[in-house]
Amino acid sequence: MTAEVPDLQVAVFSTEITPPLNEPVGMGFVPIPRTIEHPLLAKGVVFKQNNRHYVLCALDWMEVHNESYDALRKTLAEAAHTTSACVALHCLHQHTAPAIDSTSQKLYLKPEDPRRIASLKYEQRVTKLLHTAVRKSLKSMQPITGLGISQCLVERVASNRRLKQADGSIRARLSSTKDLELQNAPQGLIDPWMRTLSLFNQNQCLLQIHYYATHPQSFYGDARISYDTVGIARERLQKKNNVFQLYFTACGGNIAMGKYNNGTREARQELSERLFQAMECSLTQIERLPAAPLQWQTTKIQFTPRRAAEFQNAPQQSILQNQQSPLSQKIKSAMIVTWNERLKQGDQIELSCLTLGKVRLLHLPGEPFVEFQLAAQKTHPELFLLTAGYGDCAMGYIGTEISYSDRGGYEQTWSFIEPGEALLQAAIEQLLAGNGCPH
Repeated sequence: MTAEVPDLQVAVFSTEITPPLNEPVGMGFVPIPRTIEHPLLAKGVVFKQNNRHYVLCALDWMEVHNESYDALRKTLAEAAHTTSACVALHCLHQHTAPAIDSTSQKLYLKPEDPRRIASLKYEQRVTKLLHTAVRKSLKSMQPITGLGISQCLVERVASNRRLKQADGSIRARLSSTKDLELQNAPQGLIDPWMRTLSLFNQNQCLLQIHYYATHPQSFYGDARISYDTVGIARERLQKKNNVFQLYFTACGGNIAMGKYNNGTREARQELSERLFQAMECSLTQIERLPAAPLQWQTTKIQFTPRRAAEFQNAPQQSILQNQQSPLSQKIKSAMIVTWNERLKQGDQIELSCLTLGKVRLLHLPGEPFVEFQLAAQKTHPELFLLTAGYGDCAMGYIGTEISYSDRGGYEQTWSFIEPGEALLQAAIEQLLAGNGCPH
């Protein structure tokens, strides 16, 4: 007797979300865009099972926070005739793309400020584009009759950003460096695997979803719009194979390309090539699995705000009210105050997990350290685990317990929560064990 194929379907969507040139779109982390090297894309999939829809979406953005994140997620849900709880929205975290946060902007920009006006206009345009793309995709559903899982080692791309020194302190090695000492330092703890999920209708591959843990940027800060290394590899593979390619940045909060990247175009070409080769290599080693019923579960975390004096609202309000405060300081202060107020109101962050047989697609907020996905993989070796970070990034980095007491380093200075390692690990375990809230 032939095993019954579940009533599972999928559709893909893609729309260009490149910001307009010469307009101050975004929070202000990146310069006003003057040139477009690559178009920014929003790409995703809609799953349908028993008339319920579930959405995965990856944005070629640096980040999205707070009300902006909620609004985009709600738009995706409405377009797919589902609820926000059934939507996983993530950024790839390119630094040649804007960060969007309409909530924080209210604190450091006046209503008539050109940046606030341009950002809101852009966000509204992206919202409409996403709604149209998802709604259109629903007309092109195809059955999923089989799955494929595969992985390939990525050579000479990722490296740990937190280098422990002889005196126990931490030295930062970020996205690029010309410092030979930093280049020659050990690679450090990473997850070296590119993991891929392929979806099939009989022998036709419908789409492939790739996951890898690293900050994706090569060079930036030059008023250029680009989807950078991961976008270059993703779109090259899609053009070559004529199969829809989707990419998610995994737990890359403390991982970057610094050891192998000197910030030149030549280095970017090499890094993009290595990512492309890993994606392509992964597709030569696909293990075919039967289609399995889709399960979607969620859970929520109540984080605790940072207790240190410098993360309290009072000093941040002083920075915001001082006309001489640099924009970079005001942005961070606004983010801290916004996040503190969310937590004061009892706001919780939602995580989700999509299950297809032994495959798990885990969706996390913020910039989580690589240790979280490594621990989950070690705890559940029986699963093929695909982890996406960079959901709602309002809380900044989510680091390990020890990172908060380290001397030196960078990430903990942009983490707006008290150590949340145990909270996040417990939530991950709840989802992977199938004990979340079903949808």
